Amino acid sequence: MNNLTDVYNMSTTSTEDVNSVNNSTPPLNLTTTTRVYENIAPVTLLFFFGVSGNVIALLVLICSAKTHKWRPFYRLVFGLAISDGGGILASYPFAEYRYISNFEYVFPKAVCDYVGFVFMFTLMSSAMIVCCMSLDRFYAIFFPILYNNPTKNRRVLVMLGVAWTLAGILSSLHLYGLGSSLNYYPGSWCFLDFIDMSVSSNVIYSYIYATTGAVVVILTVTVNFIVIVFFIRHKFKKSTKATKHKDLSVVLFLLTIVLVFTSCWAPLMVNIFQHASFAITGQGKTELNLLRMAVTNSVIDPWIYILFRKESLVMLLNLKNRLLKDNSSQQTSISRSGLSENR
Repeated sequence: MNNLTDVYNMSTTSTEDVNSVNNSTPPLNLTTTTRVYENIAPVTLLFFFGVSGNVIALLVLICSAKTHKWRPFYRLVFGLAISDGGGILASYPFAEYRYISNFEYVFPKAVCDYVGFVFMFTLMSSAMIVCCMSLDRFYAIFFPILYNNPTKNRRVLVMLGVAWTLAGILSSLHLYGLGSSLNYYPGSWCFLDFIDMSVSSNVIYSYIYATTGAVVVILTVTVNFIVIVFFIRHKFKKSTKATKHKDLSVVLFLLTIVLVFTSCWAPLMVNIFQHASFAITGQGKTELNLLRMAVTNSVIDPWIYILFRKESLVMLLNLKNRLLKDNSSQQTSISRSGLSENR
């Protein structure tokens, strides 16, 4: 019978390729002689852009505070950037070290439990905050009077607190005995064990996490779809040309959120459901790629919500013009001083 090391030696491993692997393989049964043919580039790129993008987003938010005045949307984006950037920063160095060590470094159980918690928390909290942002926009459009009250900023802080608390509880159940963490191919990341379905607690944990993730996806898509339909049916008909252009940008923004979030997050939830229902078995590159897709959502988030927004682009353009103007002024003063000396 093949063991997990045999699976890791496959350069083209996929879920389909490893169906012959017994699901009861111990989570951390890796050897230091394993040779894995995986490129470090995807891990490095996700780490670099995930951290730098979210740090830039935080700096943009702080520097433009006088403009946005920390309205609810921007408070949620701030929380999202902390979750995304902080989660990647807290987990990816372990993955990097696994690659740098030529796959000889093996996660101890305590490290695997920690990395599993961070990955699960980062992905789930980010998904929940995106859902909160969609609900906030829905509430603002359909219930403007109730929305615009003195407690709206406090309400956002409560939403963030609830999202982080729920995500923390869901992501730490394996630490309290419900289910377990598993070191996944190529030994560089850990997550809840949705492979060994012979253990009932793993099945229960898998269904709890995946069901919560699916509910978040469905709620986010539904709410954004309702808002998009509202803009198309009501706003476009009664708007001027300038307002229509603005409304169109809102619709495109919401469509981008739905497409990116769903395409990055949903496939991993589907894969967990498939394992929990015994539709597929084993693990390999499929799960690795699905995790990378989910993390990609955390990398793209700051660019969608902050850096590509009209306000941010205008601010960057103004900053560029100011720098060019200052540079031009310096050159002019230097030229004048040179002429004076020649005289």
